[in-house]
Amino acid sequence: MSLALTLSHAPEKMRPVLPGVIVAAALAVAAGWIAGGLGEPLSRNPVLVAMLFGLLIGSSFACPDALRPGLDFTKRYLLRLAVVLVGFRITTRLFLDLGFMPLAVAAIELILVLTLLYAIARKLFRLDAEIALLVAVGSAVCGAAAILSMAALMRARDQSAGIAIALITLSGTVALLAYPVMFLGGWLPHLDDRLYGVFVGASIFELAQVYGASFAISDDALNTATLVKLSKVLMLVPLLLAASLVFRSRNKAQEAPPIPFPWFIVAFIAVVMLNSEITLNPQLRRAILDADQFLFLMVMIALGITTRVGRLGEAGGAWRLIGIGFVGVALSAALAYAALIPFSATFLAASPSSSQSAMLGSPGGRLFASIGCAKCHVPALEGTDGEVELYSDLLLHDMGPALDDKIVQGDAIGAEWRTAPLVGIRLRHRYLHDGRATTLRDAVFAHGGTAQIVRDRFFDLDETDRQALLDFVAKL
Repeated sequence: MSLALTLSHAPEKMRPVLPGVIVAAALAVAAGWIAGGLGEPLSRNPVLVAMLFGLLIGSSFACPDALRPGLDFTKRYLLRLAVVLVGFRITTRLFLDLGFMPLAVAAIELILVLTLLYAIARKLFRLDAEIALLVAVGSAVCGAAAILSMAALMRARDQSAGIAIALITLSGTVALLAYPVMFLGGWLPHLDDRLYGVFVGASIFELAQVYGASFAISDDALNTATLVKLSKVLMLVPLLLAASLVFRSRNKAQEAPPIPFPWFIVAFIAVVMLNSEITLNPQLRRAILDADQFLFLMVMIALGITTRVGRLGEAGGAWRLIGIGFVGVALSAALAYAALIPFSATFLAASPSSSQSAMLGSPGGRLFASIGCAKCHVPALEGTDGEVELYSDLLLHDMGPALDDKIVQGDAIGAEWRTAPLVGIRLRHRYLHDGRATTLRDAVFAHGGTAQIVRDRFFDLDETDRQALLDFVAKL
């Protein structure tokens, strides 16, 4: 009854869209509730749960035609809105800190994946040239958006585009599931959270999948992955221009369609600049970020429901398509990682400060850095007369429900606390803002929110390593 009432009062142009959007929103709420009840590590990645939930529904039931306009609207326009809102997590400082390295990695990965995957699809898997090119473009650039743009340019069959999109969605879901597990399991050595973000942004196909795989790790990973992925989306424009010239020379009688420009990236950059200049009310900012995550859940639901696994059999070789899909995931990951390693040594080891060198000189200090404690408890900050050793970044961070006192102080809501300097901690006998922790181990255990991933890494250490890290901190 309420759905019928909503549709009756909707503007005429929006009525076909509303049923699908409402269903995507309802299922997103369900996916978030399911993720919360699954425990670690899935509760940390509701976006992955939403993708799997959508795929399960899409493979179990045929999608009604009445829902398709709204689901397509969600995948296209609400995804772009979600990407724009990610800008409220990022400042221009991150652009400057990253430098040229992520763009170089993304460009190298794009060119190599495009050329090698197309050749493998044609020579080894004997795929049709049209499908092979669409799969290669989707894997190299940005998934379905790249496939649809290239399909329009080359006037590909709708069946070919549909097959390529289904394959890219499914193989990208494998990457979304595997990459966080690989990183947390230590199978991606030489990468910290930020370099993992570069790896994810360069190698995973869909924007929404990039969000899920990086959100599961940390804010640093998410922010970096978003910037890298959007740089690849921009690279679609020169790629389409080059392809347009090739197709025009082959088909001189046909006029090529216009090249689409991703204007939502301009809006994203504008939001980043706004976020860099203006400090939003923390409660408003939290509401925006919560709404942003919900939009990504809706997009994942829509992607899952509209992905027809059965399309992989339409080209007469389901196993060949599945094979090239897995090759695409493996090739993208291997090339991104290989391109990243030469940069990572410079990125991670660039002129360590004297305090950082001292920290890395002890086993406990190296663990302090490797599990991520030093990301917020930065060993030293630059002062007017040189380094000031603090073991703090002096920034506000969401510390989770255990430390939420429900009090708003200035820009900080109840769960947000400024990183406490650890220098001089050897003189204290109680810890945290209210002295509730009587041991350093208890203080670590209370960390949640953005620090939860580091807390979990601490407790995953063996007892000897945990004690070495605690001994290091106790002497500061």
